Order: sequence, then structure tokens, then C-alpha cells
Amino acid sequence: MASRHKNFLLFGMIIAAIIAGGLYYFLREESAEETRKDSVVSRMAFSGSNLTEDIDGKRIWELTARVIEVDPKTRLVYMSDLKGQLYRVDGTKIDLTAKTAVVDPKTRNMELSDGLDMKTDDGATLKADKGRYVAQERKIYLTGAVRATQDDTVLTANELETDDRLELLVAKGNARIVKGGPPQ
Repeated sequence: MASRHKNFLLFGMIIAAIIAGGLYYFLREESAEETRKDSVVSRMAFSGSNLTEDIDGKRIWELTARVIEVDPKTRLVYMSDLKGQLYRVDGTKIDLTAKTAVVDPKTRNMELSDGLDMKTDDGATLKADKGRYVAQERKIYLTGAVRATQDDTVLTANELETDDRLELLVAKGNARIVKGGPPQ
């Protein structure tokens, strides 16, 4: 009987230790330092800021946005309500607007989405649902309801690829060119 009483007492002490440990775990207060270490900053945000890219003293592009967010892990720059300029080799520029954009600071490439409008100094326009600017190649890739106009010529397509001079256009998917009508 003494052995049974000993086992019962040991079992009771184990249950009490488990309960005490559980209460300590759930009722303890974490220090502010521990909480700060555990919290993750998702993005740093800036309002009304701009970004520029210069190479050898020449401006490549300049972007302004209502909100700019930087992901500290990936270093990607997220922009809302973007307005900007792409500067061409000949000194002219392309004005652009987009609802959202993502800039990779390593490659200097831009992903533009939610409606993209571009206008050159000589009056040519490009519109698309999405776009991508590849800085190294100075190429523009547009997708989704693409519309390019120059004077009285209108080109529509599902995809368009061109350089920043707009000298060579490669249109893909339901491509159509209309000449002689209003630019609409």
C-alpha cells in the first residue's frame, strides 16, 4: 500500500508540475526586446518620393510615386500611382504612368501593371495593361490590350516588343494596323 501511495503522490507531483509549467508559459510577459526580435518589418514605406537612375552622368530614368515601399529582404521597390520618364540615347524622353510598378535595384528593370500609358516627345503613344522595361537592353515589352499610335497610324496587338527609340516594333497576337484614321 505504501508503494501505491508513493506512485499516487509521484503522479500528483508530475501533474502539478505540468500545470505550473503551462501556466508560466501562457501567463509570462515577454520583454519589448523579445517582441521586437520576433516582429517582422514587411516593407518600409515613403510618401511622395522619387527614384532616379544615372549611368556615366546621363539620366536613364526618373520615377515619382504617391507611395514607395521597399522590401528589406528582397530590396525590391514597390510603387503606387507612378509617373516617370525614360530618357533615350538621343536626348528625348518617354513620359510614362502606371497604377503600380516594381523596380529591381540590381537589374534596374521595371514591371509596370494595372494600366500603362507612355508618350514620346514626338507624339507617339503606347498603352497596355502591363509592361516591362529591361534596362540593360533598353527594351520595352507590353502585354494585354496593347495600342500604339503615331500620327494617323494605330497598331493594336496582344503583345508588343520594342526598344526605347520605338524604331522596330514586334507585335504579336491579333496584331492589326490601321492607317489614315483618327488616332482615337
